[in-house]
Amino acid sequence: MKTFTNRLIILTSLCLINAIVTQAQVTDTLRREPAVATQPDTTFNTSKRLSDENLSDFERPGSPWFQRNAAFIGLGLGFAIGKGQGLYTAFTPRVGFFLQRGFAIGLRGAFESRAKTSYRANSAGAFVRYYPVQNNFYVFGEGGFNIGKFRSSDVGPNDKRGFSSLNIGAGLGVRALDNLSFELMIENNYYDKAPVYAGNNRGPQIKLGANFHISSRR
Repeated sequence: MKTFTNRLIILTSLCLINAIVTQAQVTDTLRREPAVATQPDTTFNTSKRLSDENLSDFERPGSPWFQRNAAFIGLGLGFAIGKGQGLYTAFTPRVGFFLQRGFAIGLRGAFESRAKTSYRANSAGAFVRYYPVQNNFYVFGEGGFNIGKFRSSDVGPNDKRGFSSLNIGAGLGVRALDNLSFELMIENNYYDKAPVYAGNNRGPQIKLGANFHISSRR
């Protein structure tokens, strides 16, 4: 019985010694190996970045052309056919400023003439624009009030040389460069106290325009 007990003690001691040696080897190995840095999970950030890269400047939040404090300077050339009076042409410079994203106010002028006649009209006024679509292709509506004068050899003694008008139009534009866009617009004018030579019987104008955009620096 004593012999069996001694053998059991020896066997147990050997097992303990083996376990201690094995644990010591493992600990020494861990100390020798360099620590591996934990890499953060960038799956969400990468997906978000790739998603942003697929968007145009206009589709991203804070689009530079249409946000508050942005501005534009533009020129337009309009054409219209008067009923029995030939071709009207109009040159219209403008400047606009965005009070809120997609909503702009501005000033514009108009220099109009009628082909093969002495009719000339100059006017200046204010306008508002709203852009419901603000991407690389954008859409807008415009309304304005104008005051001007005209002259023509056909004006009789009772015809007034001053006039006022309301202009209402809608159009679409396309981005050409980072700061340049081209527009196509259809516009109609409603005159007050103006003879036929100021355009009462003139059809809607088709306008081609270009704008230079100044992005907001907020």
